[in-house]
Amino acid sequence: MSGLVKKISVVSSLTILSRMLGLLRDILFFTCFGVSPIGGAFILAFTIPNLFRRMLGEGTLSSAFIPVYSETEKKHSLADAHNILNQVLTRLLVLLIVLSVAICTFSWIASGYQWGDVAKWNNGLLLNSIIFPYVLFICLSAIMVGALQVHGKFFAGAFSPIILNLSMIGCLLAFKFYLGWKEIELAVALCFAVLIGGVFQMVWPWVQLRVGNSWSWKCDFSTSVGTQKIKSLFLVGLFGAAVGQINIMVSRLLAYSLEDEGALSYLFLSARLIELPLGVFAISISTVFFPELSRAFTSRENAAFEKSFARGFRLTLGIILPAAVGLGLLSQLILRVLFQWGKFGSGDVEIASRVLLISCFALPFYALAAYFVKAFHSKKEMGIPLRAAVLSFIVNIILSIIMMQYFGMYGLAWANVGSAFTQTCFLGWKLNNFTIKSFMKRDTFCLVSIFWATLVMFLFLWFFGDGSYFGEGKIKGILSLAIIIPVSVFIYGVTLFFAGFPEVTDFRQKIRLFRFNKRRQR
Repeated sequence: MSGLVKKISVVSSLTILSRMLGLLRDILFFTCFGVSPIGGAFILAFTIPNLFRRMLGEGTLSSAFIPVYSETEKKHSLADAHNILNQVLTRLLVLLIVLSVAICTFSWIASGYQWGDVAKWNNGLLLNSIIFPYVLFICLSAIMVGALQVHGKFFAGAFSPIILNLSMIGCLLAFKFYLGWKEIELAVALCFAVLIGGVFQMVWPWVQLRVGNSWSWKCDFSTSVGTQKIKSLFLVGLFGAAVGQINIMVSRLLAYSLEDEGALSYLFLSARLIELPLGVFAISISTVFFPELSRAFTSRENAAFEKSFARGFRLTLGIILPAAVGLGLLSQLILRVLFQWGKFGSGDVEIASRVLLISCFALPFYALAAYFVKAFHSKKEMGIPLRAAVLSFIVNIILSIIMMQYFGMYGLAWANVGSAFTQTCFLGWKLNNFTIKSFMKRDTFCLVSIFWATLVMFLFLWFFGDGSYFGEGKIKGILSLAIIIPVSVFIYGVTLFFAGFPEVTDFRQKIRLFRFNKRRQR
């Protein structure tokens, strides 16, 4: 348990730093661009390589690669595992080069045509032709990070996003605040900053593997049993990931097509803010527990698998549910303090807070769905996540088309909630036979503890969360957040403490043991 806690702490700490830098990046971005068409064009362009990243890198391919790489090292040798790594990287490199050339060429040519609103669509295509090669670097990085995770090294993967954020922050500070570049020139510079960050994201795990694990790169087009397994797992999972990413892309295209030019920016900002707790906690937990679940399944240790799953489930829900409540109730205050600068005014804060409040309803479902998918992937079951993704996509498209007609961007936000809820329920239903059912029998009180603690925190934030008693202004808003957030976390933690939540109880016992050992030493 202590080893897992340590790993989660390392990943979470680096992820917190990354998310804080990402938050600073977003603050600078919206200060520079506001909700302008150029800002929306960059968001749309940046979405496309990230779509392929999730399909060909840190999503499906990584999930197919890690179990096979782990199994090969365990049953054969480290050298055989490295051979599989080289075989995967070689094929991926060729595929990504071809894909990048094709997409960049098409986007460059298409940006010269008349697409109705030239300023909107043509700028998006132009920026995409520059930024798309980022997918090459980040996908290769993701596979090498996956290999490092099998070896129990989570630092490189957690540190990688920090590199990208620093590159983009440096670009905005230098070219906007120092050189005073205009929006389109600044957007182009930001695209190149993403590419530079991507190069360093790839080099970092490369060096870690070479120095720490004696790996050496070689071009290898040969086929092994391991690559055949990865291929079969990947092809099934690819469709699921593709559906999920197309789901995001279609939502953003629909938002971009609305008459309100700021719709995409508001929805993007909302997504970025809910990604903060999602990435810091939920994804960190899934990342750490995935190798544990894979090893337990490979070793046919069903009891160990269920125990690890239950622990990860408790931690995920126990952190994300109160985070969603807190972020929703504090949405306006957070946005006012952090983003009301430059071109992002008070009216933008009002609109964005409504979108964020709606999106917070989806946050627990996103977190649980991500964890459930990892549970299936650890068992090398890619079909069920695929069906869940298809179902989620269908629900999202239907709800989006209907609700955007009546509620605009707010309808798109509610459609995302409905889609996330559907996906999570389907995955949980399919998990019922071997995990959820047994978990509910053993740990029902844990769920009750989480809900009661969240309710107590909700009541506190409902009465004191607006921060109005501190007055208006940036400094007073910062003071409000500095007091309200720690107090609400304390209230939640104390409630869990007295409710006997297992992980809190373990922490309490460790404190008592520490004090006992100190007294004995005296």
